[in-house]
Amino acid sequence: MMKAVTFQDIGSVAVLETPEPTLELPSDVIVRVTRCAICGSDLHLYHGEIPMMPGDTCGHEFTGIIEDTGSSVGKFKRGDRVVGTFHTACGSCNACQRGEYHLCASAAVYGFGPIYGALNGSQAEYARVPFADINLRHIPDKLEDEAALFAGDILTTAYGAARNANISAGSSVAIIGCGPVGIMAIQSALALGATRVIAIDLLEERLQLASSLGAEIINASNSDPVGRIMALSDGEGVDAVIEAVGGSRTILLAFEMVRPGGHISAVGITATQTFDYPLMQSTTKDITFRVGLANIHRDIDKTLALIANGKIDPTVVISHRLALEEAAEGYHLFDTRVASKVILIP
Repeated sequence: MMKAVTFQDIGSVAVLETPEPTLELPSDVIVRVTRCAICGSDLHLYHGEIPMMPGDTCGHEFTGIIEDTGSSVGKFKRGDRVVGTFHTACGSCNACQRGEYHLCASAAVYGFGPIYGALNGSQAEYARVPFADINLRHIPDKLEDEAALFAGDILTTAYGAARNANISAGSSVAIIGCGPVGIMAIQSALALGATRVIAIDLLEERLQLASSLGAEIINASNSDPVGRIMALSDGEGVDAVIEAVGGSRTILLAFEMVRPGGHISAVGITATQTFDYPLMQSTTKDITFRVGLANIHRDIDKTLALIANGKIDPTVVISHRLALEEAAEGYHLFDTRVASKVILIP
């Protein structure tokens, strides 16, 4: 048996004794989890917006040490330190062969309920990883597990969004939302060569962190963000906008900020089904709008290298480090925005 964070009901998780995972397929490995985390998207399950069954194990961000390997695993052995991608891919279907691992026909997300593959989560002492040769990466020797963890989800999600926004040397960029993904997007945009990054949020403490990383800041609680963007860009707008909140209001705000011919990349996770798309505005301004699941496998090697080389420090968003047994308190702190990022230590 092992300890695992389990969904109980809307707004309730508990750490319980559950069966340890076992190898089910030759491509599996079992990982002893060394670090896991509570992600913003976990709150959608916590709030009941995405269905979970009582007793399901939560979580999808993790690092660990390999304990056991299936017979067909070729890249990993017992004792290797690894980070997992938050979504799995098979590596052999048509989508994977095109490099579109996020569209894999067998894709699943750890700890995201029956709709997303019914794969047990990683907020636990052990986790089973299917198709391990595809869905794990070695952690570089000089990199701490705590930093590497971010490459498996939110850093690589943000970096992928920056790539999708066509950010390159000399770009001007607005980041809407300075939560953990937004902070990762700021660092990613700068790593890709952006010369001007403008961060927008309602919370002053988030904006101060953004400023310390090199962003100009706009507090939308006491100023007009669109007006400020236009003033800072001689009335044209920015080359790219990354929407890192999730929701129709902030997506529509992005259309007001981007210059003609610019790019919008929406990366904020939302349970909203539809929104009124500004078709005429998008057409006349020739705006490229990109939204979709993160292709972690495409970019994780690059983000691990950026962390290892000191170009990006994802640990700046960590506010709390708690024992796995304290996960219920961690969820409460994160849900009430007392915490910005909670790391759980099994």
